Amino acid sequence: MKKFLSLLLILALMIPVMVSAESILDADPADVLDFDREAPVTDWVGTWVLAAAYIGEEYADDCDIDVSGLIAVPENAATIVVDAVLDASATGSPDGVMVDMAQYIHAHVYDMEATLTFSADITDDVVSLKLPWDGWLYTVRGEQDGDFNMGVGKLSKVGAQDKSLYFTKITGVKSDDIDDENVKYMGLSKAGQLIICYSEENLVKKDVDVAFAFIFVKVEE
Repeated sequence: MKKFLSLLLILALMIPVMVSAESILDADPADVLDFDREAPVTDWVGTWVLAAAYIGEEYADDCDIDVSGLIAVPENAATIVVDAVLDASATGSPDGVMVDMAQYIHAHVYDMEATLTFSADITDDVVSLKLPWDGWLYTVRGEQDGDFNMGVGKLSKVGAQDKSLYFTKITGVKSDDIDDENVKYMGLSKAGQLIICYSEENLVKKDVDVAFAFIFVKVEE
């Protein structure tokens, strides 16, 4: 009986992920890669499952890759658990309060910490990702928790043997260029998906072309 109930729970968790993954593959890539620059890092917190991958058309042309756009990925290929942690390093305060000296405004600042795991046929590598408070634009927008850490941030650590996060192995797309790159940026799309990606330009400051990306959907609890 317990095994049956456990199976029902697993299926219940998977249903919204499967539906979301199908809708992503049918979507316009421009919509999927449209970042929400008002979304705080606290909206990232939770468990996310890989639903699709993406290769930009221009990047594919430059690197002689014969596949571009949204790409299907194996079911349960990767899962990421994200947390937002108040950062006390700016002032030493246990509350993580920082002062923007230019504006004399107090704001709570967060670091992002995440753990990424893969299916056994991909790798047994457990990857840690970190994005410190100063990985976002240095702009204080108010006095509430999380109003500092908004939009797209630049990763400071990708603790993986393969810094592209096994992109070619997961997607089946062969590319030495992708294998040689490090994923750099992380953010939330306006459609509510978590994006981890590589761009040849500074994605923190403005919307620029994404070279390749992983697209995750949230597991509803």
